[in-house]
Amino acid sequence: MTLDLTLACHDYAWTEPLWDGRVEPEGVALTAVDYPNPTRFSRMVHGREFDACELSMGTYLATRSDPDRYPFTAIPVFPFRKFRHSYMYKRTDAGIDSIGDLDGKRVGIVNWQTTTGIWQRGILADRYGVDLSSIEWVAGGSEIVDVDVPDRYDVEYLDHQESMVGMLTEMLECGELDAVFHPIDLDGANAERLFDDVKSVEQEYFRETSIFPIMHAIVVDDRLLEAEPWIVQNLYDAFERAKETGLSTLDRPRDLPLVWADIHADEQRAVMGEDPWEYGLTEENVTTLETLIDYAVRQGVADERYDLETLFATDHLDTPYFA
Repeated sequence: MTLDLTLACHDYAWTEPLWDGRVEPEGVALTAVDYPNPTRFSRMVHGREFDACELSMGTYLATRSDPDRYPFTAIPVFPFRKFRHSYMYKRTDAGIDSIGDLDGKRVGIVNWQTTTGIWQRGILADRYGVDLSSIEWVAGGSEIVDVDVPDRYDVEYLDHQESMVGMLTEMLECGELDAVFHPIDLDGANAERLFDDVKSVEQEYFRETSIFPIMHAIVVDDRLLEAEPWIVQNLYDAFERAKETGLSTLDRPRDLPLVWADIHADEQRAVMGEDPWEYGLTEENVTTLETLIDYAVRQGVADERYDLETLFATDHLDTPYFA
């Protein structure tokens, strides 16, 4: 018997084989769909519209305070990871000549629970000594899941749903904001990255911490997990095969639209190894997840430092666990 399953997930190079049929989960007839991140997140969180869904880790951690209201559980598949030093921008005349100059500034963000923001704020506090409570945070949109932001943080919500990033960019350009931290590149005048030579900064961060920040995980509806627990292993295996298929293009640089693709690939391997996108609760992923959880607790996004056994459906998964 074949199980019909709807998956909401972006078609990254490492998930695209699930979309085009090159990889098929065993025992599953898969229908893959995609929506912009906030739409996909909201439709899963509030409507449980998909059997499985790519979800922001920040939002997922926020839901764990009420699992009965949000009955889905993650599997240790992480389809999206990103270094986030690159996505912190400052206004050129904001008087931010060093990282410490962020104290007392007005900084635009998407919302408080965005995984990007959790990582950015945590890194700034931990590695650069930034006092997050001294900053005036301006959130362009509302939270997908209600969070109790600690009183020590000053967060103003604009609740602007349309063209949020464009609005934050405009506010930066006209001087209403001193900096903007968000998940995508900022394209506007009077703005520059907070970090000089950001590629070297991110590589140094990885060398020192072994952390390649996890942004999203795959969650599965608890009804499906209870009825068909075998789906955990079969989905995990399918995502793993899709990743191997997608990343194999790095071995075929002539197929990539990058002039120096082979050089870029060699440089990445030299810094990060053969598979920095690894799934499972490996030693490096456990370190990364525990760091994210710690940041989320300190920032009020997560209620407690959840054990990874409670966050991820591992009972029916044959993969190493290093916690």
